[in-house]
Amino acid sequence: MDLLRDMKIYWPDVIHPSSNRSRFWKHEWDKHGTCAAQVDALNSEKKYFGKSLDLYKQLDLNSVLLKFGIKPSINYYQLADFRDALTRIYGVVPKIQCLLPEQGEEVQTVGQIELCFTKEDFHLRNCTEPGEQLSSKQEAQLATGASTHGMMVCEDGPIFYPPPAKTRH
Repeated sequence: MDLLRDMKIYWPDVIHPSSNRSRFWKHEWDKHGTCAAQVDALNSEKKYFGKSLDLYKQLDLNSVLLKFGIKPSINYYQLADFRDALTRIYGVVPKIQCLLPEQGEEVQTVGQIELCFTKEDFHLRNCTEPGEQLSSKQEAQLATGASTHGMMVCEDGPIFYPPPAKTRH
């Protein structure tokens, strides 16, 4: 597997698409990978990014969404359509994050879809399971970090899932 090539294809920086990718991936490792590294199967950058890409390919998210008629489009979708489609196929509740609307915009734009896994054996689990609750301090740190990086959990209502060439951020 050509890890760097795959990362460029499957793990883009949707907020700063033309900036230095390695800085974005460094952030991903520093924020998420170092925490995940407590698990032996993820205890190096190569293992973390490699396993993440393997799981992404196994899930085949784009094909799943297509089965429900959800594809990048200039039209809007309802957040519930995304959540319901993913929950029906995977049997777990995903976490869908949106880019913060820019001035003059009223509709959220899908920025990231998270599917969560158990640490022990990488089985899908709800992203909202009680056993995985964060402390209020961790939640505050995540909320602060998310807003400074231009994403938040999507609110119910219309969302924009733009074609790659039309991405506005």
